[in-house]
Amino acid sequence: GVWFCGYSKGTKVHQTIQKPVVCYKDIEEIAFQEATIKEVGFIHKPVEVWGKEFDNPVTTSNYIFTYNAVIKAGYDLENIKDDGGNELTQTITVTLPKATVYEPYVDEDSFTKYWDDEKITANVGLDDIHAKKLEMMEHAKEAAIKGGLYEKTAEHAKVVIADYIHSPKGYENYNVVFNEEA
Repeated sequence: GVWFCGYSKGTKVHQTIQKPVVCYKDIEEIAFQEATIKEVGFIHKPVEVWGKEFDNPVTTSNYIFTYNAVIKAGYDLENIKDDGGNELTQTITVTLPKATVYEPYVDEDSFTKYWDDEKITANVGLDDIHAKKLEMMEHAKEAAIKGGLYEKTAEHAKVVIADYIHSPKGYENYNVVFNEEA
């Protein structure tokens, strides 16, 4: 083997490298709406000595940044029900469940740092940034819901489902009635 400053690279040949197993799962979910919300993260980290925080401008770190949080909502297709249609009245009734909000995520490419006042006494680490990103995603999810995410999801789903129902021959003139579960 080759030695570099006390580290042996080794000379193993024909060694088997294990690869991670990829697991696939069939899902029947479809997202009908996506909201993107710019979230501001502010980390204020005072120095900690013997379990006590000392918050002063000389030793406290501050970090301000933004990310775009993406929140998608849709339906499990298995839970969208229809009554099979009525040929006499040319009406089909579709029942939509309450929309599901899928796990929000941050668009890593949208990161912008506005202020980095990090002190050696109170380093802002990956744990701090990760915790703040989780908080930002939860806030964005709440804001999207308050902003009408469920309603916009149902609205768009109705258009797509009605177009789908009208696509086969003989269903072009059917009236599609929607019921929504609470």
